[in-house]
Amino acid sequence: MILRHIVTKKEEGKPLLDILRGPMGISAGGVKALKAHGGLLVDDTLRFTNFIVSAGEIVTADVTLAQADGDNLPEQGALDILWEDEGLIAVNKPPGIIVHPSRAKNSGTLANFVAGYLRDKGERPVCHIVNRLDRDTSGIVIFAKNPYMKDRTSCALRVGKKKYKTLVLGTLEPSSGRIDLPIKRQEPKNMYRITAPDGKAACTEYRTEKILTLAGETCSLLDISLHSGRTHQIRVHMLAKGAPLVGDPLYGTPKSQALSQALGQGHQLLHCYKLRFVHPHTKALLSITCPPIEELLH
Repeated sequence: MILRHIVTKKEEGKPLLDILRGPMGISAGGVKALKAHGGLLVDDTLRFTNFIVSAGEIVTADVTLAQADGDNLPEQGALDILWEDEGLIAVNKPPGIIVHPSRAKNSGTLANFVAGYLRDKGERPVCHIVNRLDRDTSGIVIFAKNPYMKDRTSCALRVGKKKYKTLVLGTLEPSSGRIDLPIKRQEPKNMYRITAPDGKAACTEYRTEKILTLAGETCSLLDISLHSGRTHQIRVHMLAKGAPLVGDPLYGTPKSQALSQALGQGHQLLHCYKLRFVHPHTKALLSITCPPIEELLH
């Protein structure tokens, strides 16, 4: 993947490093790797980072040279690919699959399948996770094909839009609103999160789309926008509002657990259906969508 930048009059007289780290947005580690691999050119001539640029010159950087081979074992597996270009790939993750390998499980994850897909199409089997979803949350997961796109897309998503749909037990008052409650771990090294004044800031915006009755209980279908990305944020905030997610085994109440069992739902009904952000390379507004899971259509 080649990045190009035309030096402006205002940038004339600056060292190449300033252009790489500034308007081109390449990290310090990326610049170091590009230097080592001879991936920095000015008007098609190899240059060092202390080279002084002139207006009109074209700086190019091959960011694919700035990455090591991936450590995800490439494997063949089913993938629902929603969108792809030279730097990014978005897939629709089903519930029940882990996004990335860990010490306990280094195969059979979504990252393994993406690496296998890239290998089979003749690309380097390298993928970097941009956004994570819990194992039992479904929806859009974006992988970057190089570290540059990973870093830049992560930044773009922080100011972009992340949209979810979920089914909760009960109703919320008001029916639409924002939840601004900080979140922290209940205990160090414990995955369970709680709302607490000394937690990290977290904001969830919700809108009730439909109220329905399931197995004799009143439930609400919600459309949710995230304004922060805390672990388990939606699940924790909905529990704090007295509306736990249907199917949630970790943050469920006795009543919601009973309903989940009656409905045969062993995982939280939570689905990321839209990501909207400015593409860090093309600068185009990108909107990636996928349909809700079947359980959220009723």
